[in-house]
Amino acid sequence: MYFLYDIILFIYALIYLPYLLLTQRAYPGFGMRFGLFPGSIQSQIKNKANIWIHAVSVGEVLALDGFIDRLETDYPSYQIILTVTTKTGLALARQRLKDKALVVPSPIDFSFVTRYFVSFISPKCYIAVETEIWPNLYRQLSRKNIPMVVINGRISDASFGRYKAVSFLLKRCLNQVTNWCMQSQKDAQRIIDLGANPDRVRVCGNLKFEAVSRGGGNSLKDCFASLAMTEDNGRLPHYLWWVAGSTHPGEEEIVLDTYNQMIKDNPQWRLMIAPRHIERVPQIVDLVGRFGFRAVRFSSLELDSCLSRNDKKENGDDHDKIKEILIIDTIGQLRSLYALADLVFVGKSLCGFGGQNVIEPAFYGKAIVIGPRYENFRDIVDCFKEAGAIVQVEDVPAFKTTVFNLSQDVSKREQLGKAAQGVITANQGAVGRCLEIIKKIM
Repeated sequence: MYFLYDIILFIYALIYLPYLLLTQRAYPGFGMRFGLFPGSIQSQIKNKANIWIHAVSVGEVLALDGFIDRLETDYPSYQIILTVTTKTGLALARQRLKDKALVVPSPIDFSFVTRYFVSFISPKCYIAVETEIWPNLYRQLSRKNIPMVVINGRISDASFGRYKAVSFLLKRCLNQVTNWCMQSQKDAQRIIDLGANPDRVRVCGNLKFEAVSRGGGNSLKDCFASLAMTEDNGRLPHYLWWVAGSTHPGEEEIVLDTYNQMIKDNPQWRLMIAPRHIERVPQIVDLVGRFGFRAVRFSSLELDSCLSRNDKKENGDDHDKIKEILIIDTIGQLRSLYALADLVFVGKSLCGFGGQNVIEPAFYGKAIVIGPRYENFRDIVDCFKEAGAIVQVEDVPAFKTTVFNLSQDVSKREQLGKAAQGVITANQGAVGRCLEIIKKIM
């Protein structure tokens, strides 16, 4: 089985390599995915007591903040090594967690590569964030009797169907894992249905309910507010921010068209668009121009110059400033921007498939609107829907009507935001439950 898997993976790698080069998804240090560590990294890993954590991308990295803090407190003599798969996730981890963990690319799941990683890192424990099944890596860890824990485990509707088709091959891998810490009862039942030993499966909750932290201070708020003109008395008027976060192709057009209608009735609204993939920013900038707006890139904002802009009205009309739309072209700022929002749309839910995480805007007590597609976050979204803490629409016309109505109804926005914070409070505690299981292993 493992030999055949290596062959299939090799063929896939030959096809995928040109794609990596063409899309610029390869990055400096990509060779480390094959175990080619520079001397400086080798010296940091070698002869140390290590705990190995694996996260695939940005979402998993963000979920780790509080967990790693607690892990460091409980096990101060251990070095935390964090492996990350994607280019954007690796960049974010190095930015946010560089003082807490040694961040390196994750291994390609070839048998010879994983054998080297496991032998070289020699971890006391291996912790995977969400349901990551790597047959060769799990095999090598099991051979070395290294305990494996999956935290924040989940299985989406789409993943469950795919895994079910090959469950006869997965059962051995699943039972090499020491403990499965799943997000919900449904996730727990699904991993059992796929072949995991029920005695090793626990429902621990979702780390993302407590991973967010308050941030995005007043300097950011002042800077964004100064994108518009001040009143004659020099004071900033009250602005309302609509944040369209993690948007997917096709959704920006809908958002811009809706915003055009919003500002006709209430010109206090300002719009920020944060695409799920920042490489799409040039396309979005062009699109904003076609709608008659002016795009302002987040990366172009310099705090000093932003705050010192000319705040006097030109020709008695500040209409031009209404036309400025902020495009978020950097990684890791969306969480802080949600803290500034008055209304939030969480993308990949109108166009595309699966949705995106609604927990971060909910933490800050924001009114949230999503589309019909939220398959990858169904259990989370259902928690909010049951509490009346989110608005989910079925199609584009309903989206436009809902957003317009909410833009006019401050009491409804406040009601939704308060309910959303209540859901967050009720679902916290996952970090502690996961650490209790890890404590027994350590």
